[in-house]
Amino acid sequence: MAGGFDPINLENMEHYIELTDLAAELDIEDKITFMKSPKDTEKVSLLYHCKALIYTPSNEHFGIVPLEAMYYKKPVIAVNSGGPTETIVNDVTGYLCEANSEAFARAMCKLIWAPELVEKLGEAGRKRFETKFSFDAFTEQLDGILTRERQIISEARAIEHEKKKK
Repeated sequence: MAGGFDPINLENMEHYIELTDLAAELDIEDKITFMKSPKDTEKVSLLYHCKALIYTPSNEHFGIVPLEAMYYKKPVIAVNSGGPTETIVNDVTGYLCEANSEAFARAMCKLIWAPELVEKLGEAGRKRFETKFSFDAFTEQLDGILTRERQIISEARAIEHEKKKK
């Protein structure tokens, strides 16, 4: 498990303790590694080598992590709220789930039992990243906005000019 961790943030510390206690209670401590704030090289390695990304925050803001996974052609399983609803297309680039373990387990099982889905959803995620969220995509969107604004300003000036002539 990898994620940002700020030891000064009480909520971060409480959640980490809750997770480590749960791992101990389930007797799976030897099967889990908790990576607090992995370095960029570690994060890239994790994304490159994983089969899918599990993104669990509810009502999260936009969130860059799902996009990073999509860039690496990894399906994303996330809560169906907040930012992931803008970035993930359910059943196309990953799965949007209710915020409970059963829903996440069902989505993970789909990928385990149908490994061809990992590649299919991953490819679709990369394509979505490139068309909607890459630097080129943002450049094109910004250019389109500026072009429309210039057109509106030109039309407003033309109308104003016509009114002055009358």
